[in-house]
Amino acid sequence: MTTTKLNQKKFSTHTIVLIGLFAALCYVSLYIQIPIPSPVGKPFLHMGNMFVLLASLLFNGFIGGISGSIGMGLFDIMNGYAASSPKTFILKFGIGLVTGSVASKKDKENAKSPVKWITIAAVIFIVVGISLLILSITKGNQIVIPGIKKKLVISPVLYIFSFILGISLGAISITSKRFSVKIQYAIIAAVCGITFNIVGEFVFGVITLLIAGSGFYPAVLTSAVSLPATLINGTFSIFAAVALYIPLSKIVSKANLK
Repeated sequence: MTTTKLNQKKFSTHTIVLIGLFAALCYVSLYIQIPIPSPVGKPFLHMGNMFVLLASLLFNGFIGGISGSIGMGLFDIMNGYAASSPKTFILKFGIGLVTGSVASKKDKENAKSPVKWITIAAVIFIVVGISLLILSITKGNQIVIPGIKKKLVISPVLYIFSFILGISLGAISITSKRFSVKIQYAIIAAVCGITFNIVGEFVFGVITLLIAGSGFYPAVLTSAVSLPATLINGTFSIFAAVALYIPLSKIVSKANLK
């Protein structure tokens, strides 16, 4: 396929409509914030990343990534977070590309089950949940880290979500034969997309603090203690996106919307 034909395919009217739809969903969803009960701070859930994952799973990573970049980036610009918009543009596009790339492997001939990777992800989330629970019990919900002003806040929702996701992924890996390879790839693709976002938030945080004049060690620690909210929202996004993908993928396939 030539470059011209490829560009025509990417920017067809159908694709532009889908990008507009999901960009609007990403934008509006950020106004809907669901408070999370917590003894410390005011964490909340939002559905922005969920729509990026959903678009990437239903269609492709390009549509999902561009939709997230436009919708969530515009939200930052319009609501006083313009300084964060470049990071948002890059990370949301990355979520889409990573999710779409992994999910597309299901379309290959003789695609093998990714159950091994689902099992690895399950173990990681369970270990994270156990670690956070132990920290919470031994150190409390607010942990003071020498060298930085910001405290590490461990909300019970954080390790509960980690446990739920880890146990759910573990159950899926054990009963993998009950799930089609298509759904298995959707699950691991969503996990990979959110993992990219978590790592990206950490890296951007470190770089921003270093540019501002912070030392490397304080920058790493300060960026790390900001990740719990990202993990909570990421876990929610994975559950919601996959739950919606299962019925919607059938509708999209029957309507030949791809």
